[in-house]
Parts: sequence; C-alpha cells; structure tokens
Amino acid sequence: MPYFDLLIGETVSKLAAYFPYIFAIIWLLSSCSPANTIANKSGSSRFLSVEEKFAHYPPETRNISSLPFSHESKIIIWMHGTKRPAVISNDKCVDDLPPRSLILAANKLNMSVYYLCSTATDGLEKGSFIYKRVSELEKLLSQLNEVGVHNENIFLSGFSAGGWTALMAAKMLPNAFNRGVLFAPAFAGPRYETKIFPIWRKVLRPKQINEILEAERLDFLIFAYSDDPFNRPEDLNVFVKSNNVYPKIIGYSCKKGHFTYRQDCKSEKTYKEILNFFQASDS
Repeated sequence: MPYFDLLIGETVSKLAAYFPYIFAIIWLLSSCSPANTIANKSGSSRFLSVEEKFAHYPPETRNISSLPFSHESKIIIWMHGTKRPAVISNDKCVDDLPPRSLILAANKLNMSVYYLCSTATDGLEKGSFIYKRVSELEKLLSQLNEVGVHNENIFLSGFSAGGWTALMAAKMLPNAFNRGVLFAPAFAGPRYETKIFPIWRKVLRPKQINEILEAERLDFLIFAYSDDPFNRPEDLNVFVKSNNVYPKIIGYSCKKGHFTYRQDCKSEKTYKEILNFFQASDS
C-alpha cells in the first residue's frame, strides 16, 4: 500500500506540471468563434413589435424573410448591452429589453422593433467586441435591404454597449441607416475601475472616441444619467460639435444609475422626446 500511495503521488505531481498548459488550451478554445455558434442555439434575434398590418402573424413566424415589408416600412433595431466583453454574457438574449417609452413611440408611428442578439466577444483583442457588433449590425442591415426596407427607414437604438455600437456604426456604416436613440451609451467599464484596468479608459476608450468623431454625422438622441458610473452627460459632450444640432444629449438623474432607462422617472418626457425625434426624421 505505501508503494501504491507513492506511485499515485508521483503521477499527480507529474500531471500537475501540465495543468497550466491544459488550462491555457481550454481558455483559448472557449475564446474562439465556435462559442458563438453554440450561443446562437440558445438565443435569437427577433421582432419585439411589428407594424399594425403584421399584428396577425404569430410571434414565432415573425422573421425578416416571412414578413412582406414594403419600401415604406420603418424598423428600429434595438441593441442590448454587453456585461463582460471577454465572454458571451447574454446567450439567451432576453436581457436589456427596450424601455416602454421607445416601444410606445414605435407603436404610435407604426414602426417595427427588432432585437439584435449579439454574441460578439473580445477574443484575444481587448475592445474588439464593438467592431464585431458593428459587423453583426451590418449583416442585419443587408438582410433588411434585401427584403425592400430602405436605409432612410432604418433607425438604431440601444443601451450601454449597444448604444456605443450605434455610435461606432455612424463612422463605419455612415449611409446604412437614418438616425438613432441611445440610452446610457458606454464602453470601457466604470470610472472607478480606471486605476485597476487603465488600458480600457485611458487607451481604448479615447481611441474609439476619436474614431467615432470621424463620422460625418452623429444624428442621435442620447439619454444620459448624472449618477451613471460609466458615462455621465458631461462625459458624452465630447461628441457634440458646436455647429451641429445632433447629437442631442438629455441628462438627468432618477437615482437608478446606469440602468435608469428601466425605471425612468421621466418616462413620459422621454417618450415625447423620442416621438418628436423620429417624426423630425421625415421632415
């Protein structure tokens, strides 16, 4: 028995030397694109609301190819937030649903709302998930064009990283959509993590801001919150140019921080602002 124990101990010791390598291989495999394929089986992009004429379609049959859109159809693409760029954190795609104010405005104007389910992660390059999300958006925009929806009738909306994705899309896909409504757009983590992870707020965030500022237009209505640890209204003023009307930043506090849009104490005013913004796009 002592000999057997000794043999087991030596075997475990030899295996332990390879543990770091085994862990590294598992981590690399989990970071690669096949994980996105698995996640797609769990959640899906879908219409949250549709034009009145499509109301009789059962929800499970409401997809882009089955609905007979016309060149007059108008669609709002909603983009959810990203909790952790290193992993797929919303695999069921039920998080960060659009606020009631946006849905009410869409229904009032007979616009469809489409939830774009993102599975983008950073992989081996920090901050790259934003560009991957723009690529996901570009594919969706192409699908909408193929069924007859015109670019001027496509609008973007999103929360947190979803809102930031819309800002980046203004630079990368300048003529592929009309304008958008954003709620607490954010990138690079909260301010209190600046010293812990300086590369995000001191390197990657300024880099992406400079890229976004290259956009010819930033026609966005932005709702920002003064108690938001990610971006306060003044943190987003960097996108405002003195000779442009937009982006228009509406800042306030409901003491709900980053997730104010979910329990908006100014929901009625938010609804009216969104309604006016979309109506102005027709003028």
